[in-house]
Amino acid sequence: MRKQLNNLLTIAVLGLLTSGCGSVTPAVPNPITEPVVDQPGRHLVHYRDLVIDVVVETTFAANNIADDWLILNVALSGMTGAATKVDRRLISVRTPDGRTVPLPSYKEFNAAYNELASAARRAALASQPLDFTRGGRRACAINFMPLPGSGVAANKAINVTKNDLCVGMLFFPIRGGVQPGRWKLILEFEETEAVVPFVLEID
Repeated sequence: MRKQLNNLLTIAVLGLLTSGCGSVTPAVPNPITEPVVDQPGRHLVHYRDLVIDVVVETTFAANNIADDWLILNVALSGMTGAATKVDRRLISVRTPDGRTVPLPSYKEFNAAYNELASAARRAALASQPLDFTRGGRRACAINFMPLPGSGVAANKAINVTKNDLCVGMLFFPIRGGVQPGRWKLILEFEETEAVVPFVLEID
C-alpha cells in the first residue's frame, strides 16, 4: 500500500513539474507548421516556411532613405528536394503606409537604368554575403534584373530546391521615396505566400 502511494505521489510531482516547465518554456517555431523569422544581423532577416527559405539584406536601403528606388539583396532556397518555382511577376513589397509595389518588368528596369546605375553599383559594393544560412548548396543567380550590358539574360522565373542558393538584387520604384518604417517583401506561390518583414531605420 505504501509503495503504491509513493508511486502515485511520484507521478503527481512529475506531472506538476512537466506542466510547470511547459508554461515557462516557449515552443520553438517549426517552419513546417508556421513561418519562422529571425534577424541574424542588424540589416538581415531570415525567413523560412514550408515552401521557401528567404534571406533579405537591407544595408544599402537603410543607408539611402528617401531614394526613389528600394534596392534589396536577396537569397532564395527551397525547403525540400522538389523544385519551388519563384515567378518574378508574383514578387512585391508593401510600404510602411500600406501600398503594394510590384517588382517592375525588366523592360521598365532597363528604361530607368540610367538613373539607377550609380545606386546599383554602390548597392553591389555594400552588399553582404548571404551564403551563411546552409552550407553545401549550389550557388546560382536570381537574374530577375541583370544589369544592362552584362550579357546576362533576364529570368522570368527560377526553380529552387533545398540544394540551391540563388542570390541577386531586387529593385522597386517607390513613389515619394523610400521611407523609414516597417516593410514587407512578398513572394506569392500557387497555394501560399511568403511575407518577409523588415524594418528600415535612419542610421
